Amino acid sequence: MNREGTPPELFRPGAEDLRRIDAEVAEISEIQRRIRERHPDLKCPDRAAHQYQIAGSKVVLRVASELPEGFARVGLFVPGAEHFGVGRISTGLGMPHVETMPDFLGLRASFVTAAGRQVDFIALSNPALPGDDRRAGMHFLRATADAAGPDPIGPSPLAPGQRLMRESLIKSRGIAKAERMLALIAQQSERTASPGTAYQSYWTGVVEISGTLGKFTLVPLTSANCLRAMHPGERYLTRDWARRQSSGDIAFGLYWISYLDERRTSLEDFTQPWSETHKRSVGHLIFPRTDVTTNDARLWAALAAEMGTNPGNWVCDPRDSVREPSTEFGLLRKLAYERSTRGRDALALDAYRTALQTGRIGDELAAELTRRVERKRHLRHLDQAPKSSLVLLSQIRS
Repeated sequence: MNREGTPPELFRPGAEDLRRIDAEVAEISEIQRRIRERHPDLKCPDRAAHQYQIAGSKVVLRVASELPEGFARVGLFVPGAEHFGVGRISTGLGMPHVETMPDFLGLRASFVTAAGRQVDFIALSNPALPGDDRRAGMHFLRATADAAGPDPIGPSPLAPGQRLMRESLIKSRGIAKAERMLALIAQQSERTASPGTAYQSYWTGVVEISGTLGKFTLVPLTSANCLRAMHPGERYLTRDWARRQSSGDIAFGLYWISYLDERRTSLEDFTQPWSETHKRSVGHLIFPRTDVTTNDARLWAALAAEMGTNPGNWVCDPRDSVREPSTEFGLLRKLAYERSTRGRDALALDAYRTALQTGRIGDELAAELTRRVERKRHLRHLDQAPKSSLVLLSQIRS
């Protein structure tokens, strides 16, 4: 354990570390297969998590003119720069489901640097995780696969899906840890269950900037503390986001939270939120005002669903000399995302790099996105909310 005020030793994995941690995530492809087989609305391979897309669109990153020490010229962080990218809002589970079901929300924003490297901000709607060790995430994904099917994983402990999830977690983690994890999931998913909007705060995992570890948080620039209606409907988050983006920009402040010490910013207990009293502004992330019914908007939404993404897509220093995450948990997430991306045949960076550099989707990429969406429509595969997603998918045309 690190003493207070002492910077943690940065993790620099060797070949044995890569083999060891890759073995911990080897089940990802099997999890994808089981979810697909058990859920009637999944007809082709899809994500192991964050499968259901609430929104996807072009985004803009505006970097602050003044940055914390060590930030300048690291990846995207050129003072005052503006970058085009693609953003995605999602639920957490690896299957389509109504939005009233307890779950986490995810936010992802992807860009490319001047050198052509992809950089991904991947964040959750909770500052902490429901498991206290790095294997907990895999146990949760396994439990999701074990509980997948037509019976929802509802809030009641008597719901069929909930019983299957509990049984799976007990098998993986033992009774005490499983019950604590389920309690934390219920507590933390309240951030999604109570508000009537996905426009809320998000937190990334730990990343490195010039030898310093830290997290980013994305904070709404305007108040959105509306409570969910008593009968909100099965797509209330999607409808609310579309309404907001059709009427104006949806903007977040981007802040850096640097590591302080194990007590205030723990790298060992993932259930503990980090202290944020020292956070520093580093820019703004904006989902620009968009008419979501236009063909261009639908293509950007399709790109958000079909492209590859990974928390390991990161630049740590001005020379881009660090190619692996700086914590064991970060490496586990990178390797898990790689397996999930391969398993669903996601678009490679070469297919969409120009779109992120220019903010425009060219004819070749548009044709490929349309082909992919039409294939899912033909198979009746759902990657958005039940029912309404088929309408959205069928509307994309070349």
